[in-house]
Amino acid sequence: SILFVHGAKEHLYRNNFKNVDRYLCTTDNNPYIYINDSYYTVTNFIEGRECNFENSEDTISAARLLASFHKASKGYIAPSNSKEANELGKLPLLFNKRLNELKRLKKIAKKARNKFDCLYLEWVDYFLDIGSNVLEQLNGSSSYKTLVDRAQKEKVLCHHDFAHRNIIFAENKIYLVNFEYCCYEIKAYDIANFLRRKMRKCNWDFDEAKLLLDEYRKVENISEDEFFIIKLMLLFPQKFWRVANRYYNSRKSWSERVFVSKLQEVVDETAFHERFMERYDALI
Repeated sequence: SILFVHGAKEHLYRNNFKNVDRYLCTTDNNPYIYINDSYYTVTNFIEGRECNFENSEDTISAARLLASFHKASKGYIAPSNSKEANELGKLPLLFNKRLNELKRLKKIAKKARNKFDCLYLEWVDYFLDIGSNVLEQLNGSSSYKTLVDRAQKEKVLCHHDFAHRNIIFAENKIYLVNFEYCCYEIKAYDIANFLRRKMRKCNWDFDEAKLLLDEYRKVENISEDEFFIIKLMLLFPQKFWRVANRYYNSRKSWSERVFVSKLQEVVDETAFHERFMERYDALI
């Protein structure tokens, strides 16, 4: 809800994380106006450029920004009249749902058999094996529960959409914007998604990952439990699921050729990804 996000931004601002697009409040001190059955918010426009995940300097700054955000978010108590956004403890359910979806789509692909279906069928079992193994480890270890319990106590926030378009460089300052998906969640979620987005731009370069995690750790600690959960999140076939899900369930925006090339990209990455994951433990 708007009130949850507004409260989060103000909490961050009070904790000296001023790099946010705060809502402008009305004379009644509301962060929104209500017109024709709709709620509207207004923020100051931040003039700048988006973060370039192919640029090392940009992503180093982004890693520090993410760590500062997590640090400042601790202790956020949502306003009593807000709808609390809480994703804590939901990762096993999410992974399970996505694996079931991959299995369901396999049946659809067997019926159609065009170029995309053939490529999907060629690789789906490989990714299902990895995903099932991840889910087994997630459920079989105490690390996830430990992190969820700690995050619940610490009241820590996750941005949940730490993508290049939401990181803005403006006149010697870097901003984090678009908090619509902001919620209570373990920090590892943001770190893993940030790392995955960066790694896909540099063929899963181990040194680049080390650089980012070291920068993050200059500001905020990453525990062994967090490292383990980040590892599982990086192993999970997120991109394979996303491309297939978009193709079979909402085929609107791209042509068949584009979908095939997107899936091929995921396949072409597997060797780099495997090599990176074999070395992953050395990042700690």
